[in-house]
Amino acid sequence: MRLFKLIFLHIIVLLCSESYAQAPELEVRWLGGPSMELHFDGLTILTDPMLGEGDQAFLMADPNEMFDLTVGPNVRYHKRITQLPNVDLTQTDLVLLSHAHEDHFDQQAHKQLQKDILMVLPTDDQEKIGKLGFTNLDAMAPGDKREYKTRHGKVTITAVPADHTLNKDLESILGHGLGFYIVFQQGSWQRSLYWTGDSMPSERVINFVQSLGPIDILVPNMGKVGTSGPLGQISMAAKDVLTLVKALSITKVLPIHHSTYELYLEPISVLVELMQKNATGLDLISEGSTAVYQ
Repeated sequence: MRLFKLIFLHIIVLLCSESYAQAPELEVRWLGGPSMELHFDGLTILTDPMLGEGDQAFLMADPNEMFDLTVGPNVRYHKRITQLPNVDLTQTDLVLLSHAHEDHFDQQAHKQLQKDILMVLPTDDQEKIGKLGFTNLDAMAPGDKREYKTRHGKVTITAVPADHTLNKDLESILGHGLGFYIVFQQGSWQRSLYWTGDSMPSERVINFVQSLGPIDILVPNMGKVGTSGPLGQISMAAKDVLTLVKALSITKVLPIHHSTYELYLEPISVLVELMQKNATGLDLISEGSTAVYQ
């Protein structure tokens, strides 16, 4: 009888330990710029990989420089101010691409990523990325949905429209990217995350996201890029994040796309100051740090 009790207690301890070890949680590790690692239940998603470093981190037209729209901007190297955290690309299961501008998918990422890695991307960028040699492309349009099994649950990704500008005349220049509404689910546990991509808080985008369901974590792309050039503002400022917070009843904000590159014009301190006057929680983390949501 005593032996039976000991065996029974041992089994209970093992079951409790396993249950604790598998307690659901979402880890969001910010790598700088638009790049994140989303870790959930054995699945790793890498967003908008930016892997270049130093003064020549990536090559792209400069939207902050004044230029003639009929001629086009100067293409130049852009500086990364902060250090790139260690990234183990062999552990990446899926690359999620908001759009193919070089400040969201840089030249080093073109070289370092395996060409057969699964990449979910906007339909408009499928041809461009295919010409770079990537072969495992899953193109999405707004409203499209994908589901990925994890060890004990699933991740559902819904493509959301992204308005890079509020100036309709410039849409053809900037192209059409995506944001993503992502639901992480394990049993009755569920967390939702809306990553805006390079979008302004247009009425179209807000109405679309409102139809998808509640949002636990808002991940906005910021920086107020373009305000000193002829394109005008092409990424959100702090006041635009606050517009989304109020429209979508957000309780947690994890801002990205700020501080990492000289390209970004508005300091993150502006958002910090605004959020101090708001009841919404601000999860401000540095490059290489992780926010955990249970």
